[in-house]
Amino acid sequence: MNSMVRKTKRRLMWSFAILTMVFLLLFVVIAYVTVSRSILSDQEDIVTAKISDKYIERFVHEANEQRGNEKNNDGDGDGDGDGDGDGDGDEVVDGDLIAIVSYKGEVVQGQGEELEKLIEEWIPKSLEIRELDEDDRDYLIAARPLENIGYVYSGTEITQQKEVLNRLFVVLLLLTALFTFVAMTLSFIMTGKAIRPIMNSVERQRDFVNDASHELRTPLSILSAGLVILEEEDGEKLSDFSKQTVDDMSDEVRRMTSLVNNLLLLARSDSGKLVLEKKEFDLSALLFRSIRSFSKVVEDNELSLTSDIQENVHFTGDQERLKQLLYLFLDNAIKYNRKNGNIRVQLNTTEIYNRISVIDTGIGIAPEHQIKIFNRFYRVDETRSRAMGSNGIGLSIARFIVQAHGGFIEVDSTVGKGTCFTILLPK
Repeated sequence: MNSMVRKTKRRLMWSFAILTMVFLLLFVVIAYVTVSRSILSDQEDIVTAKISDKYIERFVHEANEQRGNEKNNDGDGDGDGDGDGDGDGDEVVDGDLIAIVSYKGEVVQGQGEELEKLIEEWIPKSLEIRELDEDDRDYLIAARPLENIGYVYSGTEITQQKEVLNRLFVVLLLLTALFTFVAMTLSFIMTGKAIRPIMNSVERQRDFVNDASHELRTPLSILSAGLVILEEEDGEKLSDFSKQTVDDMSDEVRRMTSLVNNLLLLARSDSGKLVLEKKEFDLSALLFRSIRSFSKVVEDNELSLTSDIQENVHFTGDQERLKQLLYLFLDNAIKYNRKNGNIRVQLNTTEIYNRISVIDTGIGIAPEHQIKIFNRFYRVDETRSRAMGSNGIGLSIARFIVQAHGGFIEVDSTVGKGTCFTILLPK
């Protein structure tokens, strides 16, 4: 039970932590994309504006003026170099990256040598914007065809903006990890508090089953002994109806005794109070004895029982519990078999496992039921199971016994053809 509680708490904790992480990561992605788009969108507007016709016209005008002033200075030195400055729009800044390229690939006008490296073999068919890098620096470049001239390119360095965005992303990831850890801690604490009332209820139910099973065993034992005495001492004096009634009562007492013992076993296994008495014994001999014990019942039910048991197979485990395990599977093979059917018991070993198989030619189990048959009180056919005295906890007890020995059970069944239960016990 404590193991189940720990598993449940872990599942709830990890589920909450994963959901928290997913929401935080979504927030990080949305925040990063939003901020990134906002910053880069402003830069895109800047570089797009610099390839507009007005800006290019001003850029060419100022470049021509500058060359004229340089010629005048080289000549008579009386050039004042004052432009009219009456144009509208953005002013040309010395740090701007601009290039006008002819159709032949020659730079007609340009500012910024690094731009020429970035635009090599780039021929825009319409307005295009790209993020490029050169010498560990990031640039945002816009380009478009320029009518009757060639192509115009403009760019701006965005290295600083990229570094800011990267730092923002790292900070958001660190905060995500921190808040996920906090969420896991809080969820573990809150899960413990939330599951406590459920655990109290389960513990009370388990204690009730345990106590009730103990209390019921004594009156059932008295009833069973009384019925035996009644049959032995007054059997000849009883009428046929009374004899039938006594027989029916004996059957019901046996069924109730079996149910109580099984419930007590499950209650002890849940509470961890059931201790297996493990010791080495002859597993082959145990199977032979179990088969002999069921031979009379098999004949009474018009069935046949065969075996293929490897001899001298020794195993370390609780012999009584494994005997109970074999009885459970043999009993089911008899109950759910067909008239003139067959039951086959096999034992062989591999390098890892001792393999026990109980095969019958009975009604079989549909695939949708095979994953549920080991659940407590689950019965495939309620009417048939009740008529045969099944209470739906035999296979859950079988699974507990096998798991307590470190093994597991496999089921292979076909409706109308039969079922094979394979018990794998580690060597």
